[in-house]
Amino acid sequence: MTALSANFDISGLRALAERYPQAYKREVVTVMDLVVRRLEGAVVAKTPKGVGGAAGLAGSIFGEVRTLGQSITGVVGTPLEYGLVVELGRRPGKRMPPIAPIQLWAQRKLGLDEHEAKSAAFAIARKISIKGFEGKHMFGQSLDELTPWIRQMLATIPARIVARVQGSEQ
Repeated sequence: MTALSANFDISGLRALAERYPQAYKREVVTVMDLVVRRLEGAVVAKTPKGVGGAAGLAGSIFGEVRTLGQSITGVVGTPLEYGLVVELGRRPGKRMPPIAPIQLWAQRKLGLDEHEAKSAAFAIARKISIKGFEGKHMFGQSLDELTPWIRQMLATIPARIVARVQGSEQ
């Protein structure tokens, strides 16, 4: 799975988490879900659309909130192996990338028959191995752009917990 990692320290919530564990978990999950959905949308918008259009790499990008005990994690990623290569790019000098996926791309995108596509795929793979290519950085740029907003959202959690607890006491 392709994903970048970012950690935000919310350890200041420890006292609220210990005193109001259910309200803590509910509010952190709610805020994390908002963060994940917005980050997922930003990544999808920056993802190049290839042969599969929205159903290709962009369609594989997902966001979810995972909980394990008191640990709550937001994940935005893709299960497609080539997602990491599209994100980070590829330096020249490495061996050639696999021909088969490029051949399929050439058949679909360029309308070539199987023999022509195989020849084109070899040439493309060779050029990639010699020149490399720049990454699109759709995950990294989205995270960088949204980090101030994410911090603001996380800062709302204590007040949300207090409001939830006060609302349940009435």
